[in-house]
Amino acid sequence: MSLVFKKKFFQSESTKDGLSFLAFQDELQNFDEFYVKPSIEDSNLDQSFQANKIANKQPVMRCVYLDPTSDYIQLAQRNQLTFYREFGDEKFTFENRDGAREDIIWADIEWEKYKFEMNNKTKDFKKAFKELKEIYIGLHREKESLNNIEPKTLSDTNDLLDEILLPLKYLIKHSAFQEEQECRMVYITSLKEKKVQIEFGKFMYIEYDVDVKSNLDAIYIAPAAIQYQPYLAKLLCDTDVKIELSNNPYRQT
Repeated sequence: MSLVFKKKFFQSESTKDGLSFLAFQDELQNFDEFYVKPSIEDSNLDQSFQANKIANKQPVMRCVYLDPTSDYIQLAQRNQLTFYREFGDEKFTFENRDGAREDIIWADIEWEKYKFEMNNKTKDFKKAFKELKEIYIGLHREKESLNNIEPKTLSDTNDLLDEILLPLKYLIKHSAFQEEQECRMVYITSLKEKKVQIEFGKFMYIEYDVDVKSNLDAIYIAPAAIQYQPYLAKLLCDTDVKIELSNNPYRQT
């Protein structure tokens, strides 16, 4: 089953200079106190509820596919087929220099615009990624040049260097998996954070601020799951969410 969400399900713009998906413990605590500061009328709210607030709206980010043996980099992106599925047989008619009328498939126009945009984004990422690598290597060299450094300080320095690249850990993938073209929401926090909930032996999760049902745009179900369509229809009978059978070939093995 595939869930398609409306854009408002995600944070559209970063509110913290591109790091809004990071929930560092100290910063998170201060932010939560501000975000949920109770009014006089709410002063009797259950303190345990206050401590287990759900995560605020998050941005969705592209994964990056790297080849460790070369300089190959690809950002997660749509393929040309998705534009044909979106725009179908829509065409743009124009008059050429000879006065004859010609048709251009609208999907091709949008695809070319998208390729241009993605090429620019890829160039920007490659430049920033190269600069980050140079900074990281430089910091390691500085650390190695330090003399008589205390073990505790050395450990703290190593932890800091690791944390610099921590967000990228969840967005960088091997190029062998680039067909996935995956995007992710990332929320990094400590296991000590009271937002982290568990169902022992099954799940460890954080509740998301945005409601799923009211932000669904469509649901696609595989042929092998067709028996669940009536249940989904019942759950969504008070919405305009489309429930469609996927046309993708499905191998039942």
